[in-house]
Amino acid sequence: MAIESPLFQSAMELLGHSISHYNGKKELDRKLLILHLANAVELILKDLVLDTGESIYKNAKETITIQGCLSSLKEKNISLPFLNKIELLIDERNALQHRFGSPNELTSIFYMNISQEFFKSVLKQHYGQDYDEIISQFTDEVDLVAFKLGAPENDQELEKLQELAKIHPLGALLSAWSYFEKNADQFAKEIGLDYRRRPFVMELHSNRLERFGIDVPDELRYKIDKIRKIRNMSAHGRAEPTLEDVKSTIEIIEEFENFLTNLDQAPIKEMVASEKDREESLRREMIKAREEDEESLRKALGERPGTNDE
Repeated sequence: MAIESPLFQSAMELLGHSISHYNGKKELDRKLLILHLANAVELILKDLVLDTGESIYKNAKETITIQGCLSSLKEKNISLPFLNKIELLIDERNALQHRFGSPNELTSIFYMNISQEFFKSVLKQHYGQDYDEIISQFTDEVDLVAFKLGAPENDQELEKLQELAKIHPLGALLSAWSYFEKNADQFAKEIGLDYRRRPFVMELHSNRLERFGIDVPDELRYKIDKIRKIRNMSAHGRAEPTLEDVKSTIEIIEEFENFLTNLDQAPIKEMVASEKDREESLRREMIKAREEDEESLRKALGERPGTNDE
């Protein structure tokens, strides 16, 4: 794959411009964000088609559609990520082109996140390029810094979300909660609790962590439940988060991080391992009991083991 390709360059330029519009707060910015993202996806798909040796022209003046690109790439066994959500992005673009209005802020955040992950995967898999390195060449540095504030990786970056909250409270709130979930899941992995299917954050609301020696104070559990409700109300469009909501959320997340940091992991790991063994033993007993019941039923029906008479 050649990053010098005009289609590739144009796709990256549109993706870079989309970041500027994502940072913007006007209704027009949200509309242009969707249009830029969808057009960037369309151009990169056409570039992939060209790289397979196929033409992107249906006739002398008209190129193939995105669906045409996808069909062509599928025939060539070219794998692409998040296709179901990318198709939603294209539908959103098509709808915007044929009606008045613009997407709301939640919709913008959703499609921006999906597009970022799509391009990260495509650039790595099909172009051998690092997304962060490429996008920095096509985005204004100030816009890129502002955008990255919404994806905190450590405590220092988490604090910067309070600055982002002044212009983008919903994005800051959702980013803070995403950071919270990621760190909580990392703790669960460290103590061996990731074998359970329920996310660690969900376990906080059920008092199930006490059996492992993780006794979250009632006041802290209440605070976490409060910011969870704020996050859910905001994420479903039933409330608009305020700067104070974001500040409170960050403070509670930091309080919970301090709580986890001060825990002695050694005895917790032992209790987790013991509980895991107990649950696995119960699971084996249930499987054995079910097999014995099935065997008894076959005998009662006069069947031989391993047969399936009709």
